[in-house]
Amino acid sequence: MIHKAIPKVFSGLTPSYLAPDTDDDFDPTPEDRFLAWGSTRGNVFLTGQAGTGKSTLLRKLLATPEMRSKTVAICAPTGIAALNIGGTTVHRWSGMMLGPAEGQDHNTFAEELEREPWTKHAIRRVEATDVLVIDEISMMAGSQLDFLDFWLRRCRKDSTPFGGLQVIFLGDFLQLPPVRTDISRPYDWAFNARSWAEADLKAISLEKVHRQSDPAFIEALGAFRTGKMRRQDADLLRSRVSMFPRAEITRLMTHNTQVDKWNAYRLDGIAGEQKVYTAEATGDPKNMEFCLRNMPSPKELVLKHGCAVIFTRNDPEAGFVNGQIGTVVNLGNDSIRVLTQQGQHVDVEMAKWEFDSMKVRISQFPLRLAYAMTIHRAQGLTLDAARIDIRAAREPGQAYVAVSRVRTLAGIHLTEWPKGWFVSEEALAFHAR
Repeated sequence: MIHKAIPKVFSGLTPSYLAPDTDDDFDPTPEDRFLAWGSTRGNVFLTGQAGTGKSTLLRKLLATPEMRSKTVAICAPTGIAALNIGGTTVHRWSGMMLGPAEGQDHNTFAEELEREPWTKHAIRRVEATDVLVIDEISMMAGSQLDFLDFWLRRCRKDSTPFGGLQVIFLGDFLQLPPVRTDISRPYDWAFNARSWAEADLKAISLEKVHRQSDPAFIEALGAFRTGKMRRQDADLLRSRVSMFPRAEITRLMTHNTQVDKWNAYRLDGIAGEQKVYTAEATGDPKNMEFCLRNMPSPKELVLKHGCAVIFTRNDPEAGFVNGQIGTVVNLGNDSIRVLTQQGQHVDVEMAKWEFDSMKVRISQFPLRLAYAMTIHRAQGLTLDAARIDIRAAREPGQAYVAVSRVRTLAGIHLTEWPKGWFVSEEALAFHAR
């Protein structure tokens, strides 16, 4: 996503909204420091455990007068993460695609890219950008970050880190790691990249958790995140092993095949005819399939009267928020009536997703089946309740991501207590630094 606004002049080093009344009464919070550093063109890494409001704080930064005068590219390493924040993948925005093959020289791959006809559009985007935001930075491989740095310097003809762009990274390295194809090799963490060190990032960690409110639950989640659980933390979470939770509770699973099978099984078990709602897409054909594949609602939304659904975007005026669960009570052509778990009837109309940087517009109902979803798909969501099967979680941080999606301890239903879970010692050491 490219965020563009009317240019404004900003002078001075301290934004006016952070100016203290006196030198004695101003005690800046991590949120204050992020807004001040980000709005004065500093490179910054914003981190914190799940539910601390990283994305919300980013939106607050982008709304400041200092940032509205700039062109901001909002990106993420994966399609799901990118569309969750209304952006695009960093690979598509920059034109670097998947990056060089292992062992391939950066110059050689850059020359290959420059021979592609579509690359000139990406280079123009890069040249016109002032600020690069990468959300979920923990999922980006260090080798790709290094090539991105090389590519931006080349495109912008600027030898400084990332071609002179201000970079803002958001994420938590104790959550989902970068994808690796060879499990015998170590994770290629972005914080180990040469480009990470050269960017001279100011690290700011948010401490206050907003998603959950129970102090004991928050403390147990923090311990689960680092793998350093006390007996009372383990006992608290272990108490949520539930053999027979309500069938309509969303299941969080590790693999797409599990999710597809369970959703199909539950839908088939409901009597009556199904109705299919097909997304309508317009715009650049090259990017259309990517957007349809990764957007929050499916391209083919298959529903029945009485099926469980989850809302995939916020619309407080219409009466629903992202991650809320409900039951379909009427399937119309232009609207779908849903009874929420809070007892409200909501008439859901077609929503529009606009991916400006990829020149694609998609219309679809902001719903999907709620019986199951992958842990990766759930990242960014807040759930009232979930049945969580983390026995097959083999990635560091994967189990923590699943458990931390849920607002309350009572909303967690564990299939069983795992014998162990994966935490990266390397990521822990970086977090400690």
